[in-house]
Amino acid sequence: MIYTEDFFAQNSPYQNDDLVQLVDNLTKENVNYKKVTTWLDGTLIHISNEANLIDGIIYRKKESDYYVNTLILSGSELNAGIFGVYADGVTDDSDALQKAFDFCGKNGWKLKLPIGEIVISKTIECVMTTNNNNINKFQLIGSGVNLTFIRSIGNTGGLRFISNNAVGSGYLKISGFTITRPNVTLSSGSVGIYVSNVMEVTIKDIETFKFNIGMQIIDTCSSLFENIKTHWGDIGFYGNQNNVTPPNLLTFINCHFNSNSIKGVELYNIHNVKFDGCGFEGNEGNALEALFRADNGKVGLNLINNYFESTSNGVDIYYTLEGGGAANFIGNTFNRLNNSIYTSIFVRSNTSQKNYLNFIGNGFLNGGSFTPGGDKPAVLITGNTANIHYTDSNYYEAPSDVLICLP
Repeated sequence: MIYTEDFFAQNSPYQNDDLVQLVDNLTKENVNYKKVTTWLDGTLIHISNEANLIDGIIYRKKESDYYVNTLILSGSELNAGIFGVYADGVTDDSDALQKAFDFCGKNGWKLKLPIGEIVISKTIECVMTTNNNNINKFQLIGSGVNLTFIRSIGNTGGLRFISNNAVGSGYLKISGFTITRPNVTLSSGSVGIYVSNVMEVTIKDIETFKFNIGMQIIDTCSSLFENIKTHWGDIGFYGNQNNVTPPNLLTFINCHFNSNSIKGVELYNIHNVKFDGCGFEGNEGNALEALFRADNGKVGLNLINNYFESTSNGVDIYYTLEGGGAANFIGNTFNRLNNSIYTSIFVRSNTSQKNYLNFIGNGFLNGGSFTPGGDKPAVLITGNTANIHYTDSNYYEAPSDVLICLP
């Protein structure tokens, strides 16, 4: 049994075979290294470029020979443990995890996070670098929610994923872990998961807890969010446009935005955004706030089979129109349980262009300490309503709850 550090040590007695079978010093797992003469992108290895590419973990040098971990050659995922991530709940894994992000972001690789508690004391950033095929990508795979924990304990301490492509491209997949802040009264830590300038994003099976913003996307479109839970923060989910693209073709499936102290979800400049089977419970402020400008499409929100309950000091949905188009509210449940909520769906029109709002089969329940009345409609449309057209086949529990459109 030969350990990696012994084989690659200066004056190592072991022969420079073409293929060597070793045991990794950190993970104690079997690992194979193969002698190579080219980098992953096919360019020749030589002394003039080795300093930037021999990382001492994946690519290594022994005397005048170069070796690579064979997982790279087979396309397999890399275990974060080989970069020095202990996940023991005690060791500060910040530098090791940053080293893993640096390598995988630069090379478009898949990184596997182990079962356990990964402690970080600062923000960890992955810059997805464009390769020779004009593609930048990265995949981060946890072992599962409540199996892989990332414990953020510094003043800031989330995960950032950024593409270096000026026009915004790339493929990013994140799945299978929980990232948390200390469980104290006030949220902290800035943003739990931040994504910028990436066009194809898939985020699945992720939980964020007690961050100022659980998840934030900037200049991101054509993306899927499934089984994510952002809760007990200030804002659960935030999306906006900076330079590249408005948030569009975003699909949220079975996601939960609960118990956030300012807002559940906040989205600006959207079009073709769908929430399907999502839960919004116990949020202070607006549970879902969205602004539609029709910059690059004429459909704003599509809300299907979602559940809203116990919103306080705000409304369930606050939808602002600044361009002409359509929105669809289908089969959603709205439960008003306290008097600090005024209306379930509030639409403000700031445009004279035509808008079509379809309210189909939504149900409105008044319960708890909520006191219905004629001044508390379930749906209120206000502002410039001259060109607002709507359909209404909702179920209202009280006659006074019906949709009101104020000129």
